[in-house]
Amino acid sequence: MTKITPVILCGGSGTRLWPLSRQHFPKQFLKLVGETTLFQQSVMRAAALESHDTQIEEILIVTNEHHRFLVLEQLEALTLNPKTTILLESEPRNTAPALTLAALAARDTNPDSVLVVTPADHYVKDLKNFNEAMHCAIMAAKDAMIVTLGVVPTRPDTGFGYIEYKGDEACKDVITFKEKPGLEVAKNMIKAGHHAWNAGMFILRSHTWLDAIQRSNPEIASAINTAWQNKNSDQWFTRAEPKAFAASPSDSIDYAVMEKAVDLNVAVRLVLLSAGWSDLGSFDALDEIEAKDSEGNVLKGDVVSLNSGNNIAIASKKNISLLGVHNLIVIETADSVLVAHKDDAQSIKALVGLLDKEHGHHLLSEHTRVNRPWGWYETIDAGENFKVKRIAVKPMAKLSYQSHQFRNEHWVVVKGNASIVRDGEEITLHQDESTYIKKGVKHQLMNNQESLLEIIEVQTGEKVVEEDIIRFEDKYGR
Repeated sequence: MTKITPVILCGGSGTRLWPLSRQHFPKQFLKLVGETTLFQQSVMRAAALESHDTQIEEILIVTNEHHRFLVLEQLEALTLNPKTTILLESEPRNTAPALTLAALAARDTNPDSVLVVTPADHYVKDLKNFNEAMHCAIMAAKDAMIVTLGVVPTRPDTGFGYIEYKGDEACKDVITFKEKPGLEVAKNMIKAGHHAWNAGMFILRSHTWLDAIQRSNPEIASAINTAWQNKNSDQWFTRAEPKAFAASPSDSIDYAVMEKAVDLNVAVRLVLLSAGWSDLGSFDALDEIEAKDSEGNVLKGDVVSLNSGNNIAIASKKNISLLGVHNLIVIETADSVLVAHKDDAQSIKALVGLLDKEHGHHLLSEHTRVNRPWGWYETIDAGENFKVKRIAVKPMAKLSYQSHQFRNEHWVVVKGNASIVRDGEEITLHQDESTYIKKGVKHQLMNNQESLLEIIEVQTGEKVVEEDIIRFEDKYGR
């Protein structure tokens, strides 16, 4: 029986999918294809690797502080048999430190377990072929060996790195890793054959990685080892010590180890994957995945199309009506509308940079609806001295016991019953009832019911900002 430890790397920002993807709500948490998010699909693929000869030790998820409750909430929506452990980075340091953290965690649990490392934001259509390729790689992984899955290319794409390989057996020898090429170079590689897309999936033993990163980049190895030795855990998360983790250099798995594997005495093998894989790196990737109407349009949400073809239109809040237009990407969210020509899909990242420079982070970091461990809130309107929010509290959940220095709050219950502690006194508000929380007053909002609680909150005061909060008690450790 082979023990495996799936490792899901859950970082990244997905700037090419703005405005759907935001810094604090990146693409892995979106339902871009199907009824579950890309992260949830990654977790379910990992859980499905268990078989009669393969047993999952645990699933390790590496993410950062900003995304921790998104990960927790989306995990809770799944029914999983394997144990899952959420490892937290204090700040992004790329994939090499993330994998080092996971390898240390896996080694402490079972040093002989095989790590199965995958990104959290990819799509796979054919799960049977994916499983077969993964099991082939798992069985092939030996000491001082890294097996990678290389995607069989369907076109000369300049957006991916390539892996050149040789051999006709199922597990092939890797010759070299190649950077993202120009179009002519990509065409020549496809024509020559024996080249696969680098999908960032790796199968190896924990000590293979730890030995390799120690020789390749001892600064990463030392910093992450210190961060792991000084970790702390609560009921949901295991946190690497923040200062030590932040001291690690930032580097990718490819740069740190894969491209230096020969010099590190690490054998690299490749198993080909043909399973309808996509990294969903841009909106035009949906053209290859989603069903289209008779005019070649990919339409999601409240979209109407007339005399229009080959468009991608996604509506989140409002109606999108297309009339006589072609080859466009139209994305609508509560606070932004993107209209782009398909030929410029790869330039959305540059557009995000321009937005960041001219308009700050408010359109890039969060949606108007912001997830919290107790539920979510959505900003309805805001002005210089006021803000209006719709707040939803999950059943049996509660916000922190808190106060505000600058703002007052007016609450109206629109659904359910609200239990409220105000300066030590507990009251209950029913639907259509309201209360007033003056600045400086200690208070807590709770939902002691088995159904959702919704309130409308009106904030007023000299300063209306999210940072105006003093927490006295918080079950979520914030």
